[in-house]
Amino acid sequence: MPTLKEQAYESLKEQIMEAEPGTLFSVRKSAKELGLSYTPVREALVKLQNEGLLEVDSNVGFSVLRIDMKAIQNIYQSRECVEHYVLPKIIDKIEEDDILVLKAFIVRQKRAMEQKDISAYTEVDAEFHVYLIDLLQNKQLSDFYRGVRSQYRIGSRKIVRKHSYLPIEEHEKFLKLVEAKKYEEALECMYQHTSAAVERMKEGYVQIGL
Repeated sequence: MPTLKEQAYESLKEQIMEAEPGTLFSVRKSAKELGLSYTPVREALVKLQNEGLLEVDSNVGFSVLRIDMKAIQNIYQSRECVEHYVLPKIIDKIEEDDILVLKAFIVRQKRAMEQKDISAYTEVDAEFHVYLIDLLQNKQLSDFYRGVRSQYRIGSRKIVRKHSYLPIEEHEKFLKLVEAKKYEEALECMYQHTSAAVERMKEGYVQIGL
């Protein structure tokens, strides 16, 4: 049974992921909407702030993270640090069952693209990468990485995606190399995937003038 704080956290995080950057969240209003007391809601909002999804607004409480070019660079630098540390340690430990799970993510990602559901697309993309990071079984790193990916999802909903099938193709190529036990090539494939992703993000950022 989740605690009141956990209930508030999950509900608020879901709202944040669908909200526009800069959207305001106050303890009073959120508590009323969720039917909870102030304390668990305040604690949940502070946790979400610590995860980098909210910023403190001195006038009303909190606002959804505003993404600019510097924030995009910071997000991707953090992502690269984790992935470059973790992937070499787990690449040869990816088993057949893991590959089946990862392939299922790709199927869901393709479906999201066909339905033009960018929110679902970015969520599944994050799940693919988080699954790989979780294979190291380092909770602190996994939690940090989840926070980074959540920040990315907030910004990516505003980005024009001209090449949205390319990440899917890169995921498929990575898995084929892992299945063939070509681990060095698989690592290079994923590193290039991350580098390409940041360039696509920057391109979309410039196009919509964020």
